[in-house]
Amino acid sequence: MKIKLINNTSNELIIFLSGWGCDDIQFKNMKSSKNVLICWDYSNLDFNFDFSVYEKYYLIAYSAGVFTAGLIQDKLPETLCKIAINGNPLFTDEYFGIPDNIRKVFKNLNLDNYIDFRKNYLVIDDEELKYFNENSSQRSFESCFEELEKLEELSKKNNNIMNFDCAILSDNDKIFIPDHQKEYFKGKYKLLKNSAHNVFYHYRNFDHILNFLPQSHFS
Repeated sequence: MKIKLINNTSNELIIFLSGWGCDDIQFKNMKSSKNVLICWDYSNLDFNFDFSVYEKYYLIAYSAGVFTAGLIQDKLPETLCKIAINGNPLFTDEYFGIPDNIRKVFKNLNLDNYIDFRKNYLVIDDEELKYFNENSSQRSFESCFEELEKLEELSKKNNNIMNFDCAILSDNDKIFIPDHQKEYFKGKYKLLKNSAHNVFYHYRNFDHILNFLPQSHFS
């Protein structure tokens, strides 16, 4: 796993588990008053980080990061809240996870079809596509394919599921089926209207993602 600390001289830390194929560059415009530990590339789950210097912790997991959170939960500190964004702990489950036909789309990505993939699966309109293209991952296809293979392997034999306090779901997510996610997370989700899988056009500030939670999560 790769990590990068965004140091905002805070004694509070947001642990952000990004999605499949992501990197830190993709979230360089995301702001926060807290320190942020961005994590990506789950082809290897080894990482070292000194959590002891912080007083409060928050977990935000996006897409494949929602599944990965369960795999590394024994390495993480106790957090005040755990938020899932357009993802599910059952990564390869045909109902709650990413269906096999969508994962086949992932595996067939190349330079010729990647922009169409972004437009059809990750964003809602041309304005979001422009923003996404300006803040896109710089990882190679080979790196992404290796990561997906490892995630699929781990998902088939993993029983370490993290329980999230709440979920943010997009009504037009074409990767994780919205109705199935509403069923999984039952009464503890917020539905984003007119939104696709990538929500970081709506949320350009990590603190805003925490704001809709009841104050009881922070006391």
